[in-house]
Amino acid sequence: MNNSTTYSWQAAYQCALLETDSTRIASRIDEALRAIQDRFSSTIQIGEQENAAIESARNALAVLRGEWFGGLSESMSGVVPHEAPQKLNLYRNWEGKTEFLATFTDLHSANAKLKEQLALSAGYYVIYDEMMGERLVFAESTVKG
Repeated sequence: MNNSTTYSWQAAYQCALLETDSTRIASRIDEALRAIQDRFSSTIQIGEQENAAIESARNALAVLRGEWFGGLSESMSGVVPHEAPQKLNLYRNWEGKTEFLATFTDLHSANAKLKEQLALSAGYYVIYDEMMGERLVFAESTVKG
């Protein structure tokens, strides 16, 4: 990214990167992602340079979110055989504390439990694929409970 060019979404992105308060990191990441999404809604065309900067920012935010959920992005390298069963972990983060909720072998079951949890308790939820080293689903609930 060329440092002499400033994009409309960069301020929110930089706030997410520089946030040190663990209770605010998730909301800062969400704000940055919304700012990037808003940029795509703009009538001003996105050039090749900005598109590359957006892709880089999205990747950095994904890693930051993985680190926020307890360093889950550590195993992002490595090849997983196609025969390997899925290992999907559901996590909840609320008030700076991350809790492991359950492990699933298929996304359908993980999503069903996620929907149940969203209706019961406030927090940030993630379904994380341990084998692939990536976040599959991220959701937020503001339900009081």
